[in-house]
Amino acid sequence: MGQLTEVLGEVPLARVHRQGRFYQPELDGLRFYAFLGVFVFHSLPSQREFYRGLHLPLPGLWGAVVKSGASGVDLFFALSAFLITSLLLRERQETGGISLRLFYIRRILRIWPLYFLVVALGVVLAHTMANQPLPWYYVAGYLLFVGNWVHAVFGAPKSICSPLWTVSIEEQFYLIWPLLMKMLQRRGMILAAIFTVMLATLSRVGWVLAGASGGYLYYGSPSRCDSLALGILLALFADRLPKLTRGMRLLLLAGGLIGWIVSSAWLIELPGPVSMRWALGRLIVSLASGAILYACLHSRSKLLGGNWVVRLGKISYGLYLLHPTGILIMLSLFHPIWGWKMLATKALGLAMTVILGFASYRWIESPFLRLKDRFACVLSRPV
Repeated sequence: MGQLTEVLGEVPLARVHRQGRFYQPELDGLRFYAFLGVFVFHSLPSQREFYRGLHLPLPGLWGAVVKSGASGVDLFFALSAFLITSLLLRERQETGGISLRLFYIRRILRIWPLYFLVVALGVVLAHTMANQPLPWYYVAGYLLFVGNWVHAVFGAPKSICSPLWTVSIEEQFYLIWPLLMKMLQRRGMILAAIFTVMLATLSRVGWVLAGASGGYLYYGSPSRCDSLALGILLALFADRLPKLTRGMRLLLLAGGLIGWIVSSAWLIELPGPVSMRWALGRLIVSLASGAILYACLHSRSKLLGGNWVVRLGKISYGLYLLHPTGILIMLSLFHPIWGWKMLATKALGLAMTVILGFASYRWIESPFLRLKDRFACVLSRPV
């Protein structure tokens, strides 16, 4: 690690830690719930027949709730954009500028080690397990961080690497937005974020009018960037937003969750013909994700800031990337088919994912996170 800092050029300590760490623990709690939504979506059936077979009331609602878990990805995007924008704004305020070199070093140290380990594991499993296919063009897409476009064309692979498409969108965002922040003043950033929301909406409408499959609306970078833009806007107006009462927070949170559920009941996740209703639904999901983030900012609720939920939020990157592996392990052990045995196996899959997440954070991510702090102009969450 010491040799790496010499090669890359360590940031002078005088530039670091003027105003303490920028860290909001409630956002770690929110990260965990975003992951939990994605886990539910990836692990539970959304067909109403499954819940009718379990004799649960309102089986259609249960299916819609499961599908709404996919919106946790939009919340991840909004959170990421909020935090990156907030940190870079502080860096410019404290140092007079934004170092793109140091930013990209920090992102590489945070994202790449576990990411490429999962890609490698996916390749190994593709050659050792019949139910884990991973054609070469998926691997190439992940290595080049255009995996979301490969998913848009070919659909998601039945592989533990299937969640990696979101990292491609994140990396594309990291490539473009800091450069724009370096060039633009605050008003220009606001206009750029508003333009991005419009671009996302227009791109979805364009895909529908062009008769494109749902994969382009679901995985395409332009149609996903409004969640990122809303996170940017929340960061830019963070010091001007009105303080929320507890009642206002609950209303925003409830409205956001209802927006997720109602919109997800309209959306079709599989590729195929889509309608303008899909484009509208995705816009509602993004707006709902922004509302949820706003509702949780500076919250003192133990549900967000409690010790265990924050600890789980700190390992959420590992939880997200490794949850298909945790599910695969339990499915391979118990071979459930349907009903309550399936639910119990998926619950064990969540427990295995948490174990893998803690192990990843301890032995894979933490060494690079400590090194990442050496290149920080504004320190963020402690390791």
